[in-house]
Amino acid sequence: MSANATLTTGSSLCAQTKAALGLLIDTATQLRDEALSLDELSRCNAHQHPFENSSRAYSRQIEEFQRDMQERWGFKCTDAEIGGLHVPHPRGYCKTLLILPPAGIIAGPEDICAKWRAEKKFNVLTFADGELNAKIPNDRRHLGMYALLHKGERDADDELRSYSFEKARGEGVETMRATELLYFEDCNFRKKKVHLDPQTATITGSLDGDGYAVGVYWYDLVHVNQFGVQNADPNYGPRAAVYL
Repeated sequence: MSANATLTTGSSLCAQTKAALGLLIDTATQLRDEALSLDELSRCNAHQHPFENSSRAYSRQIEEFQRDMQERWGFKCTDAEIGGLHVPHPRGYCKTLLILPPAGIIAGPEDICAKWRAEKKFNVLTFADGELNAKIPNDRRHLGMYALLHKGERDADDELRSYSFEKARGEGVETMRATELLYFEDCNFRKKKVHLDPQTATITGSLDGDGYAVGVYWYDLVHVNQFGVQNADPNYGPRAAVYL
């Protein structure tokens, strides 16, 4: 290159190219700050509306949950409640829908365990029989009836095996809470006649009143136990969730 050659700088770019670069930088910033999901970016690339209400894609499952809530729990969703339900866009492998009924129907894990005991279809053993709702508060209950997406596998997420409660939280991994996992167990067992976590233990994103992480697994019966927040094992792991 000649010593007198003019270096090309950003100022020599045409206005249209500068605008495109600005959009790319803004998109990368939004992805970094999680203001834009990969699903929304994919929709943009496919020339689809990125913020279209994702509940449309789950309309059949939402109708199934409506019927199930009424038949199983005696709760009839109004059109207004269904219309106001926010279903998050899928993120990563979290594409299985779960809808939690309001607190008046299921306030916490004890409501689900009590139903299983009354039905006597299978047994459940917990670290605080009859007191789980008080011991394990659901920090998402302020949302009323709400939806989340998760992987939907029988065992804890492969990608999160050996993650303790503390590691998941430290890395900002959003995970299923105890009430959500037990509700998924109830739905899954009635539909497929098999229990969750026969090979693993799910470390939920719930802490009990004593500061322990709540873990759930199947071994002849459903177990709801306390785990140390640093407990990690190749057969333990959380389940990632997207709920907002």
